[in-house]
Parts: sequence; C-alpha cells; structure tokens
Amino acid sequence: MKILRALLFAVVTVGSLTSCALFQEQKPPESYIGPREEVLYADFEEVWRATNIALQTYPLRLSNMDEGLVETDEVKGYRTWRPPFPRSKPAGTTYKISIRVVRGSSGERKATKVIILKDTRVQRDFFSNAKQVPSDGLEEKALLYRIKREIQIERALNQAQKNMNG
Repeated sequence: MKILRALLFAVVTVGSLTSCALFQEQKPPESYIGPREEVLYADFEEVWRATNIALQTYPLRLSNMDEGLVETDEVKGYRTWRPPFPRSKPAGTTYKISIRVVRGSSGERKATKVIILKDTRVQRDFFSNAKQVPSDGLEEKALLYRIKREIQIERALNQAQKNMNG
C-alpha cells in the first residue's frame, strides 16, 4: 500500500510539473539577415519544378529558368504565410522572396543548390522611407522543406509509374 501511495505521489508530482511547462509560450527564433541555402542531390529541372510548385500561393514577379531565378512580387503583411509564433506586425510590412537555383555536381552525382533570400521592409508612415528588418528564417526553412517534399513526391510517383508499367 505504501509503495502504491509513493508511486501515485510521484506520478502526480511529475505530471503537475511537466504540464505547466507544456503550455508555456515559446519564444520565436533569433532574427537574421541573409540567405538560407541547401544543396539538393537532384536534377536542375526536378528542383526547378519543385520550386515553382512550392511557390504556387505567392504572386510571382519573375520566373526565369535560364538564369535560375524566381522572385515574388511584394507581399503585404502575412497574407501568404503566417508565422507559428505571435509577433507584433507593423502595418507597413512588406516582403519579397528571391530564390536562386544553381546547377552543379558533387563528385559524380548531380547536385543543385537552392538559395532563398527574404527581403522584409517596414514603412512606418506615408512620409518615411521603408526600412529593412531581419527575417526570422522560418518561412525560408518552410519553403526549403516544401521543395524537398515535392522532389520526394515526384520521385515516388515516377517509381510507382515504373512499377505499374513493368
């Protein structure tokens, strides 16, 4: 009986201590100015298609496959992507995303480098100039993740097609 009480006391104590920590508000990551980049072991065309699919919800200003450059038009506020952490959003926040896709190789494997740069600007009022502010990097990471997932999905569909054809 004493062992059961001690065990029950330990479970209730641990549960009450950890449950408070689960619902604490998490702090957003540190801000930075600079590109996010990653090397993907895939053909340039495969990465280019995945990049355009990942950017379907954004208004595109430029999509030039020969130069390997995709740019979005100015996006106001958080209309296309909302950060998971609550942030104070100034009314005049706009941003553009530039993605450069570069052909390359790593040894004998084909490799493609994806570089994502988010240019965030805040204009306080009508008369002031827009000021560049750092990005938290989450949207760039999310886009890289989407690009990698689209490549995986395309490869899986191609493999399934090969298996069905025999």
